[in-house]
Amino acid sequence: MPRLPLFASLCLACAPAALFAAPAEIPATLSTVTLFPEGAQVTRSVTVPAGVTEVLVPDLPDGTDPASLRVMGEGVEIGAVTLMDAREPAAERAPSAEVSAARAALEAARADLAAQQDKLAALRAKITAAEAEADFFTALDTSNTPPDKVTALARTVSEGVFAAEQARIAARAEVRAAEAALKPAKEAVARAKQALDALQNPKKDSDSLLLTVSGAGRVTVTTFVAEAGWAPSYDARLDSAAGSLALDRFVSVHQASGEDWRGVALVLSTARPSERTDPSQMWSDLRRIGPAEPPMVGMAAPKAAMDSYAVPVAEAAPAPAAGRMAMELQGETVTYTYPGAVDIRDGVENLRLKLDRIETPVKLLAEAVPMFDETAYRVVEGRTAGAEPILPGPAVLWLDGAVVGAADLPLIAAGDRLRLGFGAIDGLRLKRVIPQTNEGDRGLITKSNERTETAEITVENLTGKPWALRVIDRVPYAEQEDLQITHAATPPATTTDYDDMRGVLAWEFDLAAGATQAIRLDTKMRWPADQVLQ
Repeated sequence: MPRLPLFASLCLACAPAALFAAPAEIPATLSTVTLFPEGAQVTRSVTVPAGVTEVLVPDLPDGTDPASLRVMGEGVEIGAVTLMDAREPAAERAPSAEVSAARAALEAARADLAAQQDKLAALRAKITAAEAEADFFTALDTSNTPPDKVTALARTVSEGVFAAEQARIAARAEVRAAEAALKPAKEAVARAKQALDALQNPKKDSDSLLLTVSGAGRVTVTTFVAEAGWAPSYDARLDSAAGSLALDRFVSVHQASGEDWRGVALVLSTARPSERTDPSQMWSDLRRIGPAEPPMVGMAAPKAAMDSYAVPVAEAAPAPAAGRMAMELQGETVTYTYPGAVDIRDGVENLRLKLDRIETPVKLLAEAVPMFDETAYRVVEGRTAGAEPILPGPAVLWLDGAVVGAADLPLIAAGDRLRLGFGAIDGLRLKRVIPQTNEGDRGLITKSNERTETAEITVENLTGKPWALRVIDRVPYAEQEDLQITHAATPPATTTDYDDMRGVLAWEFDLAAGATQAIRLDTKMRWPADQVLQ
């Protein structure tokens, strides 16, 4: 058998026991959850007492991401950090108060069961004694009994058998009652054992963290969970008399981390750590010239051939994910700390929380698009209040206390334009007709073609009250010099190229109750005779 060198033997003999001590198992307390629209950062804390050199933190969620794991100490210097998802090292486990109480409850239940079983055994012994007494009297031999004593002996035997049978029947009744009373005691033992097992042997579908530490203080462990997030929703409440809009903001939070989050401080962040963090890459635009390719006979040239001198396929920029830009922020990240602790169970619910209310003055008007609609619609316009953006989300629309519909709010930057529709105004009737259209040849030398069109728009107010009205229509526009387009509007449009859309016209005016407003729009287009109007 090989022997250790003398120096090594002395070192092992003199080494303190702490060098070979098992790590101290200290469960972490889940304290704060920071929810992102996609994902969550979970913060736990561990209190390390003095004299501990290794700490085993059990019951982390199964599949904890090591790349996002962060461990920081306050008063504690952190050494090696090991994330384990399989076998754990042996740990010194001092029984907790819950485990001690469960053990005491199990011992009491077992003692009560033993007492009940002893009582049952005594009752069964009475049955045995009664049966033995009855058997004795039944088997008694009276053949040698004198005739003058047979009658008295028979009476004695009969009375003895009767008494024994009565005792046996009574004992059996007591046994049945005792057996019925024994069932709750057995169930109590089973429940106590189950409770103790649950504390001593929790689910093993979890990870653990082994830390080498020095000093005493608090250790903070943060992990990232992908299966979690939050989304906003709104109640948009319009007070038409006051001309104000109130946005009641709600958040729906969810998580499927593998554990319940009980009594945590909840922070909502508009940051998106799970999405891209850098801008798109600009690629070189290589162009060439060459002889024109003859068109393919009988069919159009494929688009791939027409774009053959575009960016090479090997250098094509990757396409962004669909819908990614819809929720991108414009400005600084905003966080909301929810007042009070919350419980968010694992994978079973969407928790809806009230966030706050934003109030802003708005302009209320009726907007009409006679080309497509038969009635005008109630619209409010204004600018958002506060220093944070309005995030995209569904909104329920309330008009003077009544629900009138629903809408999807887009992302609105802080202080940006806010626009919402609040339903049709049935009493504002719209009509658009085209009584005259003329198309023909004009000119003998230039051989140009011409098309004229007249549209007549009528807006009638049958609501019984005046309305600030905006009527929107359009005329065609051109970017070719040979296609000449002119138009005339009566009355003249208040705004041309409305909302930065070329050819879109808007008229704004007040329409009294019972009044009617007519608009005439004449359009003329001219183009060379050898061309076709598209």
